[in-house]
Amino acid sequence: MKRQIVKKASILALAGAMTAGLAACGGSAAADQTASSQSADAGNSVAEVEWFSDVTGWGPSGWTSGVETSPLMDAITEKTGLALKLEQPPTDADTKVGLMIASGDLPDMISLTDADTIKQLIQSGKVWQIEEFLQTYDPESHLLTDFPEDIKEAVVYKYGGWYSLPSHLESEDMRQVYPLTQQAYLDNVTKGHNSSIMFNKTIMDALGITQEDVQTEEGFYAACEKVKNSGYTVDGQPVLPVVLHANLWINSSLDGIIRETFGVAPVDEEGAYRHLEMAPGYKNALKFVNNLIQDGYLDVNVLTLDEAALKTYVEGGRVFCWIGNPAQSSKKEQIPFVSYGPILASNGAKPVAGINLSAGSGWIQTFISKDCENPEQIAKMLSFATSREGLTLNEYGVEGVDFNFDENGVAVRTEEGQKRYEDDYAKNITLWPFANTDYAWSTQAAPEEGTDAAAFNQVSTAMGKYEDTYIYNSDLISFTSGNVIEPSSDLGIKLSQVDNYLESQKAKIVSASTDEAFETEYQNMIDTLNSYSIEEIDAEYDKYLQESCQRLGEKIEDVNAALYK
Repeated sequence: MKRQIVKKASILALAGAMTAGLAACGGSAAADQTASSQSADAGNSVAEVEWFSDVTGWGPSGWTSGVETSPLMDAITEKTGLALKLEQPPTDADTKVGLMIASGDLPDMISLTDADTIKQLIQSGKVWQIEEFLQTYDPESHLLTDFPEDIKEAVVYKYGGWYSLPSHLESEDMRQVYPLTQQAYLDNVTKGHNSSIMFNKTIMDALGITQEDVQTEEGFYAACEKVKNSGYTVDGQPVLPVVLHANLWINSSLDGIIRETFGVAPVDEEGAYRHLEMAPGYKNALKFVNNLIQDGYLDVNVLTLDEAALKTYVEGGRVFCWIGNPAQSSKKEQIPFVSYGPILASNGAKPVAGINLSAGSGWIQTFISKDCENPEQIAKMLSFATSREGLTLNEYGVEGVDFNFDENGVAVRTEEGQKRYEDDYAKNITLWPFANTDYAWSTQAAPEEGTDAAAFNQVSTAMGKYEDTYIYNSDLISFTSGNVIEPSSDLGIKLSQVDNYLESQKAKIVSASTDEAFETEYQNMIDTLNSYSIEEIDAEYDKYLQESCQRLGEKIEDVNAALYK
């Protein structure tokens, strides 16, 4: 695909806000260096790199309008002559990738999270193996010598080769390079979770609601009833007793912390893989959500909101209990939110939590098209963006302007840098595909009480820290459907039918207006899954699970099996 070439002056105009910001910060040395570099390169052209992602909300203009560049993007342009053109379709991103693969017209870089789309892209033969790409175009790249071996092995095992650079790296090998010294961040590694049950402490205190009140299922319902009838308002607006994670409620709420609080593990009593929906305890998780809707604690319309709308309620202080991904609010300390781990099920089920305890394969996988323009510049850009200097720019901004390192290697933001952090960085201007979790945690002081970081640490580790929680290694089931069952096979087609069916059917079940309707819709789900050969599908998944168990020397147990005999 031919790319548009734009003049340097155009890129500098695009980055005007950043240049002005540096000048306002009084960083004369940085500004002089930038001006000198711009002057030296004034006659050069900048190549535009097309970068497609199926994850939205990151990078300049990726979440909130008004920010058009970032420190890392500026440095990439200055050092490599590349301007990054980000494309993040809000819907049907993976369908678009499939069409691009079929047409043979791929963007230069593709960042993906969807397992089946990743498999389709790799099988197309249209993307580079990372090692071959770097050896060809940047043989001096640090990635060829210091990329963490345990993460590379996980990527190769999962995808059949080192085809991608993963984001959010954290592993034992990575921590040899960027050691964690703060207990809070070590807790994040071993106890951290991306789904939580969070309570607005201001509302709790105002209404006299305690941890003991909300720690059990029946007590939680009673607390919601109290909130519902309290007349409590925020800025004249009524409070919502409960919200789930908007239109992502199935993955981030129901199949996250809710099914875990009801003790649903992805295996049967023999330790064989089983779809969550087929576990008896999953019915209790569904009924929990249904009860919230039937009793008027949860407005069913919340389940169709987008995240931006959800944030207005959460960050406005109008939510008593928020169940979902705590990373999707940046004002948890201002509300404030607190988590006590699980809501203990009335039947005595032991809570469970799946936490990745192995070197994972990261989150966002970034691929390089074999037809990319300017491959040498792209290779050098990847090397720079993943270097310590690049990671620092991405995480903190410009040293000496936005922050300084103290004697312990901790980044301390300047007054001006703190303002940029609260303004620009709050709008997600970081390039998530280059995020390195261990680097970030190794250069941060322990979260101070009363900060958003401290609130996030508390709510994201509460489930894992709860003394009775059974923790299993979620890496054991980190398989991708396309790697287990061929999508075009008869069983693969049935699996696709299962996935499509479950999304709509779960909505029907939880929104049932009566207990009788709930029972009917629940049984319809079980019958339909059986008609789609769910046992055969699970048997194929179990082969992968048992292989993973043998490879890692671990297992997953159904610790609540005795409850349902």
